Amino acid sequence: MKNLSHIRTSVNTLVVALVLLLAVGATTASAQGVTSQQPPAGFDTMLVYLGTGVFDPDDPDYEAPDADYWHREIMERSDADIAQNRADALAFFAERFGLDPETQDGLAFTDFMVDPRLEYRAYVSSEVPIPSEGWVVRDGGWNLTVTDPDGVTLGGEFAGTHVPEGAFFVFGEYNVDVPDGEDIVIHYRSGSAILPTETGMMFLCDLWHPEWGDGLAQGISAPRTLEDGRTQANIRNVLTFPGLGDPDGVPSSTD
Repeated sequence: MKNLSHIRTSVNTLVVALVLLLAVGATTASAQGVTSQQPPAGFDTMLVYLGTGVFDPDDPDYEAPDADYWHREIMERSDADIAQNRADALAFFAERFGLDPETQDGLAFTDFMVDPRLEYRAYVSSEVPIPSEGWVVRDGGWNLTVTDPDGVTLGGEFAGTHVPEGAFFVFGEYNVDVPDGEDIVIHYRSGSAILPTETGMMFLCDLWHPEWGDGLAQGISAPRTLEDGRTQANIRNVLTFPGLGDPDGVPSSTD
C-alpha cells in the first residue's frame, strides 16, 4: 500500500523552490522597478501571493464573511450556479481522489471563504504592475476534510494512498480585487492532499485561467502566534502558467 512519504519528503524541495521563485520575483521588482516585471524564462505568466495579516483570533466582535457571501457577493452566483459549482466540486473529489462525502462516512464537505484578516494579497504579477500594498485576493470554494480518526484510503488517481484524519482537499477560486479594473479570477483544485502539521502546511493546486490556460500554485501557510497573543498570517504562494514551464525554455546549467 502506498503512503504519504513521497508527499512529506517533497516538502523541503518545494520550500527551496518556492523561496527561489520568490527571490526571483523580488529581485526583478527591485532591480527593474515595478513597471518592468517579467515572468521567469520558460513561463508565460507568474504571480506571487503573500498573506501577512495580524489579528486577534479570539475577537468576540469580529464576524468573518461566510461561504454564502463568497458565492453570492464575490462570485455573483445564483442558486443554480451554486448548485452546479457544488456538483462540479463533488465530481472532482470523486474523480481525482475517489472520495464521495454523500456516500462515504468519515468525510466532511462544506463551502468556505478565507478570512480577510489574513490580508492575502497579490504582490507580483508579470502581467501588470502591482503597487507595494498589493491587491486583495478573495479566496473561497469547497473543502473536503477527512474526519475519520483512522484516516481514509484514497481512490481515483491516488488509489491505495492512505491519508490521516485532518487531511483535506479544496476546489475553488482566487478572485483578485483589481482597483479600477476587472477582477482576476483563477480556478484552483487540489493536486494532492493538504496535510496540516504543528508548524504549518504545504499546498499544491492545479490552476486554470481563461487567458493563461493551465497553471500551478505551490506554497506554504505557517501562521505564527505573537507575544501578545495575536496571530500573524504567514502565507507564501507562487502561481505559474504553464505550471512547470516549457522544458525547452527554462534555464539549464547544461546549456
